[in-house]
Parts: sequence; C-alpha cells; structure tokens
Amino acid sequence: MKDSKENNSDNTFDFLFIGLGAANCLLILRLNENFLLKGKKIAIIEPESKTTNDRTFCFWATMAECAQLKLTSLVSNSWENILVSGTSKQEINPLHYFHIKGIDLYDATKSALRHTDVTNFTTRLSSNPKFNSSLYEINLENKTFFARKVFDSRPPSFLPLKKQQSHLLQSFYGLQIKTTTKVFDTSTVLMMDFNIPQNNFTQFMYILPFAEDTALIELTRFGTEKLDILEAKKILETYIKEKGISFTILEEEKGVIPMSSAKIEIDDFGENWIKMGSRADMLKPTSGYAFHSMAEDAFIQMEAIKNDYLPKRKTRKQRFIFYDRLLLKILQEKPEYGKIIFETLFHKVPVPKVLSFLREGTKISEEIVILSKLPKRLFIKAAFKDFITRITLLPVLWMPFFLTILMLFLISNKLDYLAWSVLAIGFLSVGLSHGALDHVISEKIINKRQLLNFTAGYLLKSALLGFVWFLFPDLALLLFIVYSAWHFGQADFKEWTLKHGFSSFFWGLCVLMVILFFHFDELNWILQQIPNLKIDGIIKQISEVQLKYIQLFSVVFGVVLAAMTKSKHILFTLTYLLISSMLPLLISFGIYFIAQHSIHGWRHLLVGLNEKTSSLWLKSLPFSIGGALLILLIPLFAGPKSIGVFFILLSCLSIPHVFSMHRFYSKYFQNK
Repeated sequence: MKDSKENNSDNTFDFLFIGLGAANCLLILRLNENFLLKGKKIAIIEPESKTTNDRTFCFWATMAECAQLKLTSLVSNSWENILVSGTSKQEINPLHYFHIKGIDLYDATKSALRHTDVTNFTTRLSSNPKFNSSLYEINLENKTFFARKVFDSRPPSFLPLKKQQSHLLQSFYGLQIKTTTKVFDTSTVLMMDFNIPQNNFTQFMYILPFAEDTALIELTRFGTEKLDILEAKKILETYIKEKGISFTILEEEKGVIPMSSAKIEIDDFGENWIKMGSRADMLKPTSGYAFHSMAEDAFIQMEAIKNDYLPKRKTRKQRFIFYDRLLLKILQEKPEYGKIIFETLFHKVPVPKVLSFLREGTKISEEIVILSKLPKRLFIKAAFKDFITRITLLPVLWMPFFLTILMLFLISNKLDYLAWSVLAIGFLSVGLSHGALDHVISEKIINKRQLLNFTAGYLLKSALLGFVWFLFPDLALLLFIVYSAWHFGQADFKEWTLKHGFSSFFWGLCVLMVILFFHFDELNWILQQIPNLKIDGIIKQISEVQLKYIQLFSVVFGVVLAAMTKSKHILFTLTYLLISSMLPLLISFGIYFIAQHSIHGWRHLLVGLNEKTSSLWLKSLPFSIGGALLILLIPLFAGPKSIGVFFILLSCLSIPHVFSMHRFYSKYFQNK
C-alpha cells in the first residue's frame, strides 16, 4: 500500500471504501476472491490503523451456512450451548455460536489488498460529495480526488424521533482475562447474566470462554445513557471477584451501538454510492445483531459488481420492525422489565427458536407462540399505545377516507342516526372550534374591552353579509361560493406546502363542484329552501346530459390541477369525494369540512400560535358554544326553511373567519 500524495496526477479511483468496519472488510474479501479487485485503483478512508483487536464479531449459523458465507477460516472459536441467567444451559444444535476476532478480519482484508493499487487516507469524510462527469468528487482537507463507485460504511444519522419511537444505546465494556485456574466451561456461551446491579437500565454480563482459563467478560447496557468506563470497571471487577477468580487482563474492548426505531437519514447520492453496514439499516436495533446480514450482503454487492447490475437488497419485514419498536419503547420507559423479558424469553422458548427469531428467520405462527410467552400485559399495553400513536401520525387525508367508509357502512346498515351523531360530534368539536379562534389570532386583543370591540366588529361583518342576503340573495350566494373556495383551497395548499394563489382557489372551487354536482337533486332542494333565490330556477333546468358533462369537467379539472401541482393529495381527496357521492350531500360536505379542512386549520393554528390542543380548545369554547346555540335555535325560528337559514347563517359567520385566517396565514406561514 502507499500513502496519498497531493500532486498525484492520476487521482481517479475505481472503488472508494469509506471505513474499514465489518461490512466493507467482508465485501473486500468477496471481491478479492472473485478477482474483482485486479487492475483496479482503490482508495480507503479510515482514520484508525486497525492493528489491534478492538472488536469481537459474533453470529450464529449452521456449519454449512458458515462455510457458504466463506467465514470458516476467520472463525477462532465456536460453541454449541448457550446459557442465560434464570435458565439452564441449552444446546443450540444445529446452530453454532461463532466468534471472529476483529484483528483477524482486519488482517485478512489487508492481505487481500496487499497486491492491489490502494491509497489510504487516514482522515474522516466530513463533507458531501460533488458530481463531476459521472464521478464523485471527494474533498478531504487539502486533498481532492474522484471515485467511480463508493461503499460508505460510516455510522448512520437518524431522523428526529417521532412519537412511539425510541433511541437507546447498547454500550459495552469488556476484559479478556487469563485466570490462574481452569474455571470456564468452553462448550457454553453465557449470553446474558442479569445478576448484576441494573441501576435503572437493562444490564447484563456476557462471557465468551476461549479456553478453560481464558475468556472475554463483558458488561453490556441497554439504555439512554452509555456506560461510564469507571463504573463499568467497578461492576466487572466486583462480578469477577464474587466468583473467586484470580486473573490478569490480556485485552480490553469497548464500544457503543445505536438501538433506534427512528428512520435513518437518507443521503441519496446516486446508484454508485452504496451505503453499507449499519448505514444501510443492517443493524437489528434491539440486539445489535448485524454481522450475519453484512456477510450475506457482501455476496449481493459482489454479484452486482461481477455481473454489472444494481444490487437489490432484501428489505426488513414490517412485523419485525414493529416488534423492535415495542421492545425499545418498553426498555426506554420501563428498563427494569428488560431482565424479566429476556430471562422469560430464553426460559420458555427453546434457544434455537429464540436465535432464529432474533435473526428474523421465523414464521408468523412461530412468532405468535414466542410472543405469547412474554409478559402479556406489558406488550399489549405497549402495542395499544403504539397503535394509537401510529393512527395519529397518519396523514390527515386518511381520516376523511376512513370516515367516508364508516359513513357508508352506517348508512347501508340503516344506522343513519349514528352517522349523523358522528358528524354532529365532529362539527361541534373541531368544526366549530377551529373557526372560534379568530379572537386569538388577532393582534389587537389584549383586554376585555378590545375583545368586546372585536366581537362587535365580527358580528357587524356577518350582519353586512346578512343584509346582502336580504337584498341580493343570488349575489350573496355567489360571494359565499367564491370565498369558501378561496378559503378551502388556501388551507389545503398550506397543509400540502403548495403555492397559494389562483391554483388553490380553483382547487377549492373543484371541491365544491364535486360535492354539489354529484348531489344534484339535494342541491336543488337546498337552493329552494333559501328565500328569494332566483338562480335555483336556472340550476333546475340543467339536463342529465349537461349534468354529466359538469361532473366530468369537475373531476378532470381536479386531475389537471393534480398534474400541474404534482400533488397526490389532490388525487386522494378527489377519490374519497367521489366515493362520498353515494352519501347524502350534508354528510359528504361534512366529511370534507370536518375531517380535512377543519383539521388542517387546527394543525396550522397549533403550529402558528405554538400552543397545545387543550389550551386552544378552551380558548375557543365560548365562541363555539355561542355558534352551537345559534345553530340549535334555527329550527325554532326558521321552521320548514331551516336548512336554507342554516346556510345563510353559516355564510355570515364564515366571511369574517376567512379574512382572519388569510391574515393569519400571511403572518405565520408566509414562507411555507
């Protein structure tokens, strides 16, 4: 190997390996075996010398699998029995528990590269690559070079945690010791011994017996805080002394592995920048198990290079991601249950089956049996909380879709009273509440007098539109449709981070057209309930053919808007609106108004005002109650025309709200 030179005339490399951890070492070995490194210029970025035995790599597999993965020559020890505290030792046949020394893997990798053109950079990559004529431009302090294909095994970066996600650390500190007497059972790995202080974490001892007088004894912690070395040494020394062992230290080992259910941050630099190891999500978060997956992946990458195609990795099954998420949440919130969970698992389930489960190699039927052996109340509670949280994290558009299906079920089963009850609850809660906070978003209100003035001004604006309804009902209806379309489109586009303007207005208009003209008979009936309206006569004269064209136009109009804005949300909304056309008009409109528009508005208020839901709901309560009383009093005074009066009242209350929300969006969301 040679060191890099600043003035190297040929600074383009075929392969760049960022990091010489297990994943890249295994890949280099596979490439070398298949003569795929021959004639290649190779660069390696690795700040550590890799000259010490700083890692222990363990995995379980059959002897045949070990040979198939080409790992047999690297294995220094293997065991056929496993022991966990609270249980007796168990055979894991046909599996073996294999051990590979870190130094042996590093030395094998260096040997594979010995006769290859390799340049080492003993630094870290801290900047993103640049693209230059299909090559990656790499900048390292004062050195710039290019690479055709990159294998990136740096530690992963995780996205911010969402609800029900957890981020723990598996930290460990171990000593390889030599004892004065023969005390170790060389046939058995002590995988987990929880008979040590837990200190409000999940902690256990791990013993790999290499000989009757030589073993690695390691303290491992699952928790939010990593092990302090001084604390770990004290626990280790106490543990060994309690066994009456005299020893000398041969080596020490320490490290930290992330245990996270958060998603790994995606840095897609193109098909020739390949993430490796834990960066490629090969680390099982609840156990840190990764070596077997990395060994398999090395073959996948090698075959892709050999046959010149893009590698296709296996994706983790969602149910195992779910199991891991539950366990991590339990270990985070109730770390004292870690000991109970693991001891119960190994006590009640055969160890070979547990190991297969931990390697994600079991069937659903087997997993049901395994999970049934664990503390049921603990996992059921965690699963329920996870389910509720996942529902709340779904995109808002799932709510009106599910509500549409629910309403169809209720109406088709003659449970109309339940459908209307659900709609009424939604309207009296979030529907009214999101519109009853205009006094909160106004900058002018700081005392009771100003609140009174605001209320008077608000009612005056409503009364002015009511006056227009009295004198010019057709004009008032047109105004109602225009500003409703503007308001609906504005809220949706703000939620979807689309540019507000004419396109959002046309989207709001499209929503109203789909709802109204796909309920044409009901539309005519409602218009007849509005006093002195003339346009209802024109609407009534629309023929069936003309109606079909209007309906088709409204749908095509929406699809065109979706294409122009590249918005799948528009298509999704159109889908459930068309499905809801099988429901009564008021229910169809109510689903959109409550489960989409009002929730969008409520979410924006939470963000813009930086307040909690409970606080805003309490502030909205006086005006919500006032609005609800007005609506409830309509049938008493309006008689048979109550539906028409309801729409007039709704329009009058809406117009000042539309202006208030427009000012709110201009102030708090001008850059969104």
